[in-house]
Amino acid sequence: MLGAAASDQAFYSRVMMVVTLCGVTTGIPFAIYHLVWGNPSVGLVLFPVLLLQALSVFLLLRNGFNMLAAWIIGVSQTSATVFYTITVGIEASYWLFASGVANYYILDRRGALALNLVVCALTVMLALNEPSLAIRFIATFLMINVFLFSFSKQLESKNKELDRMLTVDPLTLAGNRTALEESLRRVKSQFDRHKVPVSLIMIDLDHFKEINDAHGHSEGDEVLKRIARLVQNRLRPTDHLYRFGGEEFIVITENTHMDQAAFLAEDIRKRVEAQSDDAVASKTRALTISSGLAQLRADESADEWLARADKAMYKAKAMGRNWICFDAGEDLNQLGKSSGIAAAL
Repeated sequence: MLGAAASDQAFYSRVMMVVTLCGVTTGIPFAIYHLVWGNPSVGLVLFPVLLLQALSVFLLLRNGFNMLAAWIIGVSQTSATVFYTITVGIEASYWLFASGVANYYILDRRGALALNLVVCALTVMLALNEPSLAIRFIATFLMINVFLFSFSKQLESKNKELDRMLTVDPLTLAGNRTALEESLRRVKSQFDRHKVPVSLIMIDLDHFKEINDAHGHSEGDEVLKRIARLVQNRLRPTDHLYRFGGEEFIVITENTHMDQAAFLAEDIRKRVEAQSDDAVASKTRALTISSGLAQLRADESADEWLARADKAMYKAKAMGRNWICFDAGEDLNQLGKSSGIAAAL
């Protein structure tokens, strides 16, 4: 797939659809020609291959991109071209080059290379009896695969770099708004299907404007980076940090009930408060945070979920900052006692 990422699955599904439809539209008249005027055995082999291609189209339409459909397309089309080359001879080998290139569009580069190497070996052993033809075919086929493999590797690296630029905040290295919106859609869909609990922590840095005004934006940037690192180091692999805007951050905690998220938020608050005490001792700028919590409900949208966390966060600000608040509708009995946690009434 030339290095497909998960977020690119829809794109590569469309690429596979195009490759498959091209194979089917050219294969049907080709098979009919051989059944009527050419080699009937070629036509009889092509029709089952075309059925497999049609099955892969069905899988793509039903499930989107998946490796089973990719391998059905790759193996079926290359098997047909190998059989055609064995039956007709070296003049049919140009189909092998076309299917070999197509494999790099529908499989990952290692899978495409492995399949093409098998195709090359079978063709040389079964279809090319003359050594000079076999050597020329091997050299050309391998050279094309080296080019395609190298290009695929470089493109994968560029895609990862581009994906990072599009989804990561360059200052704090937290996820940006684009990544946040995608994550919200994903966890909401997961919750609707499987009822997996998910909670959200909205974090706001207290008195951040004073830091920018008194010490300049460069110092403010350093504070943002320091807090982002501190929060990120506390999170689990299933928790994700995003910069919501300015001095606001959001943590999405998957498979997490409200009480678990509350303890996580309180621990983060204490860690920030502790590093602020160290900052005072070293005569650098101290900082605290205020946070609002909300667990996703079955009857609300992602925007409504965010709004409840935002409301709770502003309540924490109103209480004097350096507090954690949650929506009053949450189950208060599940939350542990803490001087830093309160309900947003």
